[in-house]
Amino acid sequence: MELTFFAARPVCDAPVYIKAGGIPESTRSVKIGDKLYPAAKVLRRGEEYLLAVISCPAGETKPEPSDFESGRDKVSLADGDDAVDVFIGSNRFTSYCYSDKFIKPYLGPIATSFGGSFTRLDFDTKEHPHHRSVFLGIGEVSLCGADQVVDFWNESGNWGYQKHQRIENIFSNDACASFTAYNIWEGQDGIKYLDERRRFTFYNQGEACRYIDLDIEFTASYGDIEIGATKEAGPLGIRMAEALRGDRGGHLKNSWGAVSERECWGRPAVWCDYSGRLDGHECGVAVFDCERNERYPATWHIRDYGLFAPNNFFFKGGLTLCRGESLHYAYRLVFHEGDCDIAARHILFENENHISK
Repeated sequence: MELTFFAARPVCDAPVYIKAGGIPESTRSVKIGDKLYPAAKVLRRGEEYLLAVISCPAGETKPEPSDFESGRDKVSLADGDDAVDVFIGSNRFTSYCYSDKFIKPYLGPIATSFGGSFTRLDFDTKEHPHHRSVFLGIGEVSLCGADQVVDFWNESGNWGYQKHQRIENIFSNDACASFTAYNIWEGQDGIKYLDERRRFTFYNQGEACRYIDLDIEFTASYGDIEIGATKEAGPLGIRMAEALRGDRGGHLKNSWGAVSERECWGRPAVWCDYSGRLDGHECGVAVFDCERNERYPATWHIRDYGLFAPNNFFFKGGLTLCRGESLHYAYRLVFHEGDCDIAARHILFENENHISK
């Protein structure tokens, strides 16, 4: 079969979804010129795509589906009793921990190529102990008919649980790996507030820049829900490694060219990047809002002490979900080392369905 991909600019080690029917199930790579790149047939919103992690110059290219090995390490998943471990080759990249020893699940640590972690995962700290690496939370959630506002962000006061239910849709192929986790947000009194689904997708990329795509759905299954205008929210929250903090030499910037907490905090932007030096290496994390998210672009709760969260609730006001309604969010998390063109990564995320045919 013949495929055509048009890149308006150079593409570097990026996942590209090429809409096409009749893709062989045996596809494990694509050939561009004389190079092989990892690829696989995937279903996306009910339609058939070829997912390929490729590098190519600007202009038109014709990837050729192939069942040959790309030569790159594969992404694999290991589902244990209380965690899903994510491996790239033989090295663990991260883990999704849903142990009932914690009030809410988290993803972390996120491994660098040199043995460190992009994020903080400290079980002994007294300073924001609920900031565990990559997590979800909303600080003010109330249920019609209940007399309490429950805090699903902090873990003190009237805090609530995010109770793990199950892992589904776990799979891996030559291009990516993915799984879906289901949780119920529940008060200390056992009252259920929200059903929550989060899907993680990890791509077969090199060490210099690795993506995690996160898709979140909240459903008001138990009654009308009101989310307050709270600073303690994301719903996505990331706690940066201590060495990367803005008050320890780290750098904060956004898609409009703003820098520092003073310029980025509370401002709407398509993406923000938080970076610095860790163990002598330049590295950082960028988060991209998706144009399908509510009140896009997000406003950012990004702080010098290391918290990094897109938060519309505090800056744009709370919202109400009627019983049975759902609220969706999608984010791309980019973990980068060395020089990384953040703006180019964003263009692919927003327009991945428009740049291929």
